[in-house]
Amino acid sequence: MAWAVGVRRTASERSLPVFPSRSRDLVWGLRGSSFRGRFRLLCFLYSTRFLYKGFSIVRLFVPKIFVLLLILSVLGAGAGRRLAADEPASGYTGLYDRISRAVVGITRSDYPRERSRSSITHFGTGTLLDPVGLVLTSPTVVPEGSRNIDVYLHGGRVAPAVLIKVYPSKEVSLLQLKDFRRALPPGKERLEYLRLGSSAALSVGDPLFSLGNAFGSIQSDDQVVMAAGVLSGVIELKEKHLESIYTGRALESTAALNNGMDGGPLVDARGRLVGLLILNFSQERWLGTAIPIDELKQLIEPHRSWFDDSLERVSSLAGLELMNSHEGGKITVLRVSPGGAAASAGLRRGDVLRKFNGRKIESVPDFRKVFNAARPGEQVRLEVVRDKATLSIDLTLWGRF
Repeated sequence: MAWAVGVRRTASERSLPVFPSRSRDLVWGLRGSSFRGRFRLLCFLYSTRFLYKGFSIVRLFVPKIFVLLLILSVLGAGAGRRLAADEPASGYTGLYDRISRAVVGITRSDYPRERSRSSITHFGTGTLLDPVGLVLTSPTVVPEGSRNIDVYLHGGRVAPAVLIKVYPSKEVSLLQLKDFRRALPPGKERLEYLRLGSSAALSVGDPLFSLGNAFGSIQSDDQVVMAAGVLSGVIELKEKHLESIYTGRALESTAALNNGMDGGPLVDARGRLVGLLILNFSQERWLGTAIPIDELKQLIEPHRSWFDDSLERVSSLAGLELMNSHEGGKITVLRVSPGGAAASAGLRRGDVLRKFNGRKIESVPDFRKVFNAARPGEQVRLEVVRDKATLSIDLTLWGRF
């Protein structure tokens, strides 16, 4: 036996069934809908005459059914709210707030060869890769030989940067803020940055987001533009174009890529960097493309000027954070975890690291290599400079649990 009644449903009532044939389906439909929609349906049930074998059933059992369903409706309201909170359809405000501060606008001013007061300003997008100011962008934004580079951060802060490396064939340019401390917002000790994801883990249909300095929105309005889409394919770019010469494997996305967004990040639903937005495209498909981040990790790693042993994938732990000054070439202790192995050994913030077990340390990658080779329980000797005095400090490494 099946009853059918025509019900006009609003957008908030799309999950309401039209008189399911089983009571448990009705309860399930009530739980999946809004409270307003459930209440309207129950009022409809109460006021409707049901005809069965020629007899009119008006208000014999309906009051009791009405009360029962109303109770179930109220109990289901909490479940309905939880479902709504988990659905991405409510928007991506939280994701945007979490990652947009790691996206920066970049400008460079090129002066003509003839002496002139006028200059040509180019703009694009970059991504902060660590809390001390390493920026990933594209040569279409900052090509080899660029000077007069300014980085625009959240809050209208502007910091000068230097170009440290260009990989033309991979369409990668790496910048470093000259003094990241001047770019910090009030009360902060670190810059917001994006962590690297895995482009190999993506599947067609996965949600993706492009962020950038579209039409100069960051330097003009202090607003990072964000567009949503999906991974539409993994393609092979075979042709070079006037501005973008990258060829090879590329992520193709339906997320918008507007003027000024080249050099910006393509991120996954977790906010991890999975691609570098570029201007090249397939003339057969005409969609935005990005270089997979897995192809760029080996290029980025040697230029990292920041080390935090809590993020290293090794068993040793010291509670130590370092940074490399690109101008002075000094490896400086940025932070010592209270109560950690480094603090117990006597290391302090501001110490300049010179040697590790007698080996001269000239860069953060040098330190990372020797530190990651050490084992928990091993005692290492560090040579540091503090207040112009050279000190030897014995540090016993802890293990990671």
